[in-house]
Amino acid sequence: MSTITLVNVSTLDDLGDTIGRDRLNRLVERFAAALGDAFTGEERSAADLGREAHTLVSMAGMLGCDALCAACRALEYGAKQGGDVAPLLAEARRLRDETLEALAVGGEGRASQSA
Repeated sequence: MSTITLVNVSTLDDLGDTIGRDRLNRLVERFAAALGDAFTGEERSAADLGREAHTLVSMAGMLGCDALCAACRALEYGAKQGGDVAPLLAEARRLRDETLEALAVGGEGRASQSA
């Protein structure tokens, strides 16, 4: 089975080289704050979850959070299709938590892998 990077350090390094480390750190902090509130609440509609997932896709991708980006993309698509999004939501929540942990660890932890 292939692995997808939780936080791609190379992507973060490239972005930091482009926009500066201080700005990158502020972006990561804002993203982490947004993730802390992401996908909360039990009585949310699939459409609402899909919109939230859509919002997170680009930021997760830009910051090298590859697994979370893919999970959010799948949740967004699933919500648009109108099926049961519970398994997709569970995966997005799991990767949200693992990504937050990887971002908090920094350095070596940012290169963590997920199945």
